[in-house]
Amino acid sequence: MFKFKKLLRSKQLRLVLGIVIAVTVFALLTLQPSLAFRARPQGDSLLYGKLADTRRIHDGHGVVANAKVTINSIPPQTTRTDNQGQFWFKGLRDVHYVLKIELPYDRSNVYSLSTNVHGQTGEFLDISNDERHNLHEMDY
Repeated sequence: MFKFKKLLRSKQLRLVLGIVIAVTVFALLTLQPSLAFRARPQGDSLLYGKLADTRRIHDGHGVVANAKVTINSIPPQTTRTDNQGQFWFKGLRDVHYVLKIELPYDRSNVYSLSTNVHGQTGEFLDISNDERHNLHEMDY
């Protein structure tokens, strides 16, 4: 009887260890995309751009300085526009991306732009051209 109880305990221990290992593997596989913030950018391409809001003309131009620009790369990257309204993202792969833009003077709206990156890709964005908060590329 004693050996049977000992064997039962070891089978229970193996079962519990098996469940713990299975749950751990499942959690790691499930959480892998959210752990991407530790990853480094994977490509050689570059996205650069200039952000303007021609509704707010200052100093003869409508560039938007200090706007928060985020790209949905893996890992996601965030930057701010400089004093000339320029921004850039390095280390991108040649794929489709979405940019999210928050203006420093209007944090209640988030603007978005869908773009494809290939090599060095440039975008000129004018906030005033779209009332639905979906920016469109403009030639400059």
